[in-house]
Parts: sequence; structure tokens; C-alpha cells
Amino acid sequence: MEDAEIVLMFSLLMIPAAIWLQLWVKARREKRKNEAGEEEFPNTGMALFSILLEGTAIVGGLIMIIMGLSGVVKYILKFYAA
Repeated sequence: MEDAEIVLMFSLLMIPAAIWLQLWVKARREKRKNEAGEEEFPNTGMALFSILLEGTAIVGGLIMIIMGLSGVVKYILKFYAA
């Protein structure tokens, strides 16, 4: 297998992982909502931890999606250019 195929494989594996990460954050937020639709935290420390964890997951997931799609696009351009 050449390097281009390996990059394509990792790029295609990265996209579902990033989507799962985004869905995980959404499920965590939905679990914390009360009847009025507001998020509730037991204390300030949990709120800060949740903000940092979910923010990192969202930014990391978006970076993974961008990198995965760019790997696929690079492979397509390289494949059709040759």
C-alpha cells in the first residue's frame, strides 16, 4: 500500500470518530437540561470542568473533520491528476 492510500484510510476513519464526538457532546448537554430547557450543574467546579471538556471535544472534533476531509480531497486530486 502506498502512502496516499494509508492517509486516505486514516482520513476515512477519522470522520466517523469526529462525528461521534460531536454527538457525545450533544447527548451530555441534553442529559443536563431541566424541564425549562436550561442546563443545570451541581456546582461551579462541575460547570467549569464540563465547559472545558466539551469545548475541547467540539474544537477537536471540528479539527478532525477538517483534517479528514482534506485527506480525502488530497487523495482525489492526486488520483485524478495522475
